[in-house]
Amino acid sequence: MAKKKQLKANLTSGDVLQHLISLTLPMSFGVFTIIGFNLADTFFVGQLGSTELAAMAFTFPIPMIVGSISFGIGSATSSFTARAIGSGNVEKVKDYTTYSLLLAILIVSMVAIFGFLTIEQQFRLMGADDTVMPYIKEYMSIWYLSTPFIVIPMAGNSVIRSLGDTKSPAVVMTVAGLVNIILDPILIFGLGPIPAMSLKGAAIATTISRILTLVASLHMLHFKYGVLKNPFSSLSKVLHVWKNIISLAIPATLTNVINPLSIAVVTKMVSSYGNKVVAGFGVGTRIESFMAIVLIGLSASLGPFVGQNFGAKKFKRINLALNYANSFPVIWAILCFIVMFFFSDPISRIFNSDPEVISASRDYLLIMTIGLIGNGILQNVVNVFNVLGRPKVSLVANIFKMFVIYLPYALILRGFYNEYGIYIAGLCAHIFTGFFALMYMRKTCFLDNQDT
Repeated sequence: MAKKKQLKANLTSGDVLQHLISLTLPMSFGVFTIIGFNLADTFFVGQLGSTELAAMAFTFPIPMIVGSISFGIGSATSSFTARAIGSGNVEKVKDYTTYSLLLAILIVSMVAIFGFLTIEQQFRLMGADDTVMPYIKEYMSIWYLSTPFIVIPMAGNSVIRSLGDTKSPAVVMTVAGLVNIILDPILIFGLGPIPAMSLKGAAIATTISRILTLVASLHMLHFKYGVLKNPFSSLSKVLHVWKNIISLAIPATLTNVINPLSIAVVTKMVSSYGNKVVAGFGVGTRIESFMAIVLIGLSASLGPFVGQNFGAKKFKRINLALNYANSFPVIWAILCFIVMFFFSDPISRIFNSDPEVISASRDYLLIMTIGLIGNGILQNVVNVFNVLGRPKVSLVANIFKMFVIYLPYALILRGFYNEYGIYIAGLCAHIFTGFFALMYMRKTCFLDNQDT
């Protein structure tokens, strides 16, 4: 048996910027491999045709919703474990790690069963027609059955990151991503005795890759860090931990579910302009998610950093980290817009060569890329409030973003500018919500004047 690593707070001293960089780089690489699953699937499915690509675009919100559930559980768990590490309470880390994974198993099993039984109803609501529905069923029938292999390692990796280790999850996800990329063309197009399975093959490739992450995540939690214990040793303790996790996980999950649900509604709006516009929209959202990788990695790195320093009452370090983190999205969004202005067409062409699909993708990207500024700042604010046990702030921010700005203005503006109006509404939602979230954080000053 491998020697278990001693748990200690390792982010409460040393250079703040260096810590953020050392956390962000491997975390961004890990996020890259996660998004790489979608990019690889999109690339190879795009070679089948625009109809199959449109079907893939319809499925995009569902993995985001399931990911939101795992994020909610993982975010709540990492909030408790990071603060426990900062205060030196190792037993509490074990309790929350073990019992949160047990909770994830129960919840995801119910989600998988319900989702599998209602595939057609879900996508009819999103505007899928008879042309794309057979492909959607091919993909999602396999994908839903694989959800335990997706949610459990995501929650487990959140715990590992809360311990200050962002490299191990990144390595695991990189290997899994490479396996997915290798298996995709083999299972989608067929090779030798292996028949071509189209979108079903893409789902199987993703499932196999996720199984690897499940095994690796559980192995690290148990053998490297020793934070797993008998989950049935104390029913009263299990219920107590579940109550605490659920109290944070529900608003955190709802916060993140709002976004994919809104994307599902937006996809239905876009579907009225034809499957090729949906396909271009799907390509554009995936390219946008690729550009957001560094911002996601940066905001996620704030979780363990803020959690450990909050537990150790190092509040000035938290404020300094926030100043660094909230300056970066402005620079990054401008650089990404310049790249998209000159290269959006050739980048979109990688996924599909249809001129109408490329044009639709370009329209989306040239409008939405600047929105990375507000989205990046909002993610930073959300992660900080979540790790401090205040996920309701994030929930309110995202409700405001989607239901006060994005969807109402999308409904109004599409009447004047068609799909362009929908994208303009999305841009405004990102920018304004990010600005208001930052102003609220500064106004509350909940970290000021608390240093000991």
